[in-house]
Amino acid sequence: MKEIRVSRARLRAMAEEELAAIPKPLRDLLVNVTIEVQDEPGAEADDMDEADDLMGLYTGPTRAETLGGDASGSLPSKVYLYQWNIEDSVDSLSELRTEVRLTLRHELAHHFGFDDEELERVWPEGA
Repeated sequence: MKEIRVSRARLRAMAEEELAAIPKPLRDLLVNVTIEVQDEPGAEADDMDEADDLMGLYTGPTRAETLGGDASGSLPSKVYLYQWNIEDSVDSLSELRTEVRLTLRHELAHHFGFDDEELERVWPEGA
């Protein structure tokens, strides 16, 4: 497997571009959701099985919890992208961009509370 490495700024820019490509009606629902790029999973992933292999993680209340008032006192919603794991899973810059897109969408799907059927309807090309 070819080693692909980019700067943190470049991976962050890819994530921002992929976020901007999300349909506006969904993007408008991402109030108070931040994206953080880290080298690898940290304390936020300690409770996860196989945390060392994670490419991304969503933390915080879902949109439904926020709207339903179940999120009072919760930390803001956050999507973590784990750069080294994402880079280690690809062989080219094109694959890197695709993996950033898919990982970001997958984690945002947790925010929206999508099940597999909804995910397929919204993002038939994958998430």
